[in-house]
Amino acid sequence: MIEKNQAVKTCWIVTDGTTGMLKQSIAVAKSLNLDATILNANATPILRLFPILAKIPTWRLTIGRSPDWIKGPYPDYIISCGKRMAGLSIGLKRISHGRSKTIHIQDPGISPKNFDVLIVPSHDRITKRANEFSNLIISTGSLSWLNKKQIMASKTEMIERFGAFDGPQIVVMLGGHNKRYRISSDCLHNMAKQIIQFASDKNARLIIIPSRRTPKKAKKIFAELDQKTSHIFWSGKQANPYPDVFSIADEIIVTSDSVNMVTEACLLGKPVYISTWGEEQGRIAAFHDMMNAKGYTKPLSQADTQFKPKILNQMPQIAKKINKIIVS
Repeated sequence: MIEKNQAVKTCWIVTDGTTGMLKQSIAVAKSLNLDATILNANATPILRLFPILAKIPTWRLTIGRSPDWIKGPYPDYIISCGKRMAGLSIGLKRISHGRSKTIHIQDPGISPKNFDVLIVPSHDRITKRANEFSNLIISTGSLSWLNKKQIMASKTEMIERFGAFDGPQIVVMLGGHNKRYRISSDCLHNMAKQIIQFASDKNARLIIIPSRRTPKKAKKIFAELDQKTSHIFWSGKQANPYPDVFSIADEIIVTSDSVNMVTEACLLGKPVYISTWGEEQGRIAAFHDMMNAKGYTKPLSQADTQFKPKILNQMPQIAKKINKIIVS
């Protein structure tokens, strides 16, 4: 509940369909118990670059014919994520005459004052100015929509699906190519060798889950393991076992390219090891340094039996902070 003695509030999740950003928006809506409607929208190219222009009266917000919902009635809250959607958030608050409170996720590249609440990860540069803005909330990594209790309830189903195994099981979450780099064959083979050796040393079974970004060569290498060993590779022919597969994991390996996957893996309280295609730099490197320093993850190259990870379950606390800002 956002406000005391009030019925459940409504919200629009305005998204361009980007999976990671949509998941974070859903996480916020769930944590606040909002009645959410997901609306797909594409801001105009100029608005993606300069979201502040949405404050101008009559400024066009979307590409093509304006969607019917843009005329209202407007919800109590509008949730958006990413710079591309920041202009839509600002514009919808303007045309709703302030009826809709706006909650934006990730650094929009403009002042937090343009939103009722701005949530940014701790590795974003704007966090250095946190004392300047009372509506700025800092998260650890991305915002997770996962629920530990629901995941663990699927354990029996996952055992039946993958079969019992007399030994440790390691779930491997593979990312892949991204806007920062393309993965070379050498990097790919080095990572695969490290992961396979790690499992061999523990007499463990790997359950490998690729993503849409995973290179074909990587899929081929790990798929061959499925055919030759006890390891299991999800080929995409059956339903995606993620995130329920975490319920049968003794340990989890996540590739370094995805902040979302790393954050989500840390919800379970199981050892999470980070495997790198290559050296990360900038904001992503800062994120991993922070997660390592706080005891949530460890580099796979530093894995040992003494690792007792902390659980990252930040959504209840973030919801309290949102509530405090909104009702103040």
